[in-house]
Amino acid sequence: MEKMYAMSLDIHLYSIMALMGIMLFMMALHKSKRDLGTLVKAIQGVMILHLSFLAFVILTGAIMMAAQHLSLTPANLLMTASAIIVLTLEIKRNKALVKTIKFMQMQPDTYKRLAFRYYLAELMLFFGVWAFTVMAG
Repeated sequence: MEKMYAMSLDIHLYSIMALMGIMLFMMALHKSKRDLGTLVKAIQGVMILHLSFLAFVILTGAIMMAAQHLSLTPANLLMTASAIIVLTLEIKRNKALVKTIKFMQMQPDTYKRLAFRYYLAELMLFFGVWAFTVMAG
């Protein structure tokens, strides 16, 4: 049982690192692409990986929390709250993209700045949770 928990912890940590790398890549895409059409085409492939890794991080976190008999430590509560916040930010970013592409209610530059801020907030949240768990553990 201990080996399985250690393995799932490693998978969880590597998934978080991959997710953060994808987020940095997405931030670079938002800064480098000038045309919204090429940005959307570039985002489409990467977005599948981004959301898959996000789901994988949440799934492995839930499995590890269940393996700990649902112990609600402050670190676990913080990770659960941060998962909800990250999902909310992703939904808001996706809605802004839809407003920009389909309904033309938002300027492309406004969307790019907003998406960059959302990704930055997510990265800061991940670093904050990591710092808290390191200090608490």
